[in-house]
Amino acid sequence: MKHAVVAVVLGVGCGGAGAGDDGPDGGVAPDGDPACTRPALDAPWLSGYLGDVVGELAAAPRATVTQRNTARAYLANQLSILGWSAQEHAFNNGSNVYATLPATTGSEPEIIVGAHFDTVAGSPGANDNASGTAVVLAVARYLQDVPCRNAPVTVVMFDLEEAGLFGSRAFAAQRLPAQVRAVHTIDQVAWDADGDRRFELELPTPALADEYRASAQRVGVTVTTTTTEGTDHQAFRERGFAAIGLTEEYVGGDTSPYRHLAMDTAATVAMPYLELAAKLTADVIMREVSP
Repeated sequence: MKHAVVAVVLGVGCGGAGAGDDGPDGGVAPDGDPACTRPALDAPWLSGYLGDVVGELAAAPRATVTQRNTARAYLANQLSILGWSAQEHAFNNGSNVYATLPATTGSEPEIIVGAHFDTVAGSPGANDNASGTAVVLAVARYLQDVPCRNAPVTVVMFDLEEAGLFGSRAFAAQRLPAQVRAVHTIDQVAWDADGDRRFELELPTPALADEYRASAQRVGVTVTTTTTEGTDHQAFRERGFAAIGLTEEYVGGDTSPYRHLAMDTAATVAMPYLELAAKLTADVIMREVSP
């Protein structure tokens, strides 16, 4: 959907792949316990996995009831393959797919990572939003290899975003802001025509903006902040959650010209850029759950 863009503020620039405290090759928790090492961001499975998810989802639109049921079954199966217990959260005319990985140590508030999986009629929605959905599933796969987690992490694929944020609003309504540390939503992260490796952070809280800037330096990308609304992070912010949206340069103008069109196919996806989106998101989430 996306609307109500007001301003853009420049964020932190590229820091290079090796920047930061422990770079892209994972890291040990501050207590030095080697059993708590985070997995490396440069995972050998990442490119192929993202490509497979986008290709499968974008094989057809995900707008009708039948099409969305097919997509839900695929997403639930992917979560099950990853070892997550997939569930459906039904609401009027739709159903979200989600799963929660419990904490292993501590009892910090829940972290939510989500993306909408539906499309408008007639569009296969490779960028909008198979790309964001693929990033969420990639984060779930990274988290498999995070042995020390101080908070539960819920990954969720929202239904009916294109019709009016219905899935994310329904999901937000059955959570309490005081019990959720942060909500991260991803929407359109597969277009980078000018190759500048820049992402936009939509309406982040100051703390979340700082987290993404730090991870951006480690991953080697640039981020800017915007006041873009109209996608799933808005549904949570309306109810008082700390939330952020991650996207390509929607405000900056380097965004897919095929949005909501039949040409939004897997062939238009900038896979190296999508990989960076997955690494950026995974770095933030892994550090939230395993500081």
